[in-house]
Amino acid sequence: MFMNNLNIRYILVVLIFFVFPIVLMFSCLNISKEREIAFLYDKYLEETPDVRVLLLKNTKKAKIEINSAYTIRDLDNNEVLAQGTYLPNSTVSVNSGRFQIKPVSSPSSKKSDPLIEVDGQVEITSQNGGFIKLNNLKYQGKLLLIPKKAKSFTVLEEINVEDYLPGVIASEMPSKWKDDAILAQVIAARTYAIYQKKFNNNAQYHIDKLDLAYNGSYKNVPKLKEIVSESKGIIMVHDWKIFPGYFHSTCGGHTEDINLVFGFKSILPLSGANCGYCEKSKYYRWKKVIKKSKIEERLRNFKIKAKGLNSIIAEKIGPGGHCSTVKVKYSTGAKRVNANEFRLMVGPNYLRSTAFKVKDSGSSLIFEGKGWGHGVGLCQYGTQDMAISGFKWFEILKHYYPGTEFVKIY
Repeated sequence: MFMNNLNIRYILVVLIFFVFPIVLMFSCLNISKEREIAFLYDKYLEETPDVRVLLLKNTKKAKIEINSAYTIRDLDNNEVLAQGTYLPNSTVSVNSGRFQIKPVSSPSSKKSDPLIEVDGQVEITSQNGGFIKLNNLKYQGKLLLIPKKAKSFTVLEEINVEDYLPGVIASEMPSKWKDDAILAQVIAARTYAIYQKKFNNNAQYHIDKLDLAYNGSYKNVPKLKEIVSESKGIIMVHDWKIFPGYFHSTCGGHTEDINLVFGFKSILPLSGANCGYCEKSKYYRWKKVIKKSKIEERLRNFKIKAKGLNSIIAEKIGPGGHCSTVKVKYSTGAKRVNANEFRLMVGPNYLRSTAFKVKDSGSSLIFEGKGWGHGVGLCQYGTQDMAISGFKWFEILKHYYPGTEFVKIY
């Protein structure tokens, strides 16, 4: 009996001090894969926040022009490098980590000397309501030029979020659409931008211009500016937590759970909702024939070798019909890829969404799908049809983001 009790105690010690901690560790590892996506946001802000938007990344050259009074500053030394009332079309480049800004010479003139030559970071601002033209797009925020390597640099725009939004909406939604549809889009985009600022607060930039359709902040569309102004500071929250207000063009009938698409921990507002309002979109149903060799080539650009491509299999289908992963089968094996990443690799204009079925036609694959975009959050074409049907902006947002509430944070 004594030996039996000793054995039991020994087993308990092993379980408590060795086995349970290991099980707990792996349990925690599994939980950590689903990162929390909502953050407490219960403080009123005294001022409208700025956001830093990535415009160009590791580029070697850019064109710049300023149509008004401007200041160019050396940020590292807090020194004004140049001021003027007009900056003619100029090129920006980096040579051995040193910025050079040179006016563009005409073919008949001599090569221009640098207007500015400086080490370190550069800040460019325009005054009096003017704009800075960067590679033919117009920006009203201040531009930050940051050298990255000996011959490349990154460009950010630092801008008040309310001045940023009209540029986003002008690129995301037709201004002729219903006011309630546009207002719903504005609040979703503002929520997304404020979330990204909070999530990436200590990062070099908060949001990539490619995250939302953004083609410059200097947009003169009075209707959009008015709608943004009227809703100033209003965002969506769930249990006083801000979440990214994801949106997309067309869901195809049902929006998707964020866990399935992006791998974040699922929350009610981003868990998916029945739509039924986007049938008028030309992307509601689509078909695309793509050569297998073209898919191989595009995957190869992302270091995925799939020579002798046989088939693409959609896996882990959600309630909206979007798949979570795709299995790429080729002559020497198979590889699983995140479905949304696969769509972007092949090209979002080829694969409109991850809600598709695939048929083999010999040298090509036939993709038959529905919707355009990742499928999470607000469906833009559905939003317009709901507005036409008489729904107000808050009813539209509560439909696509169940359980959401609205707060004014500044």
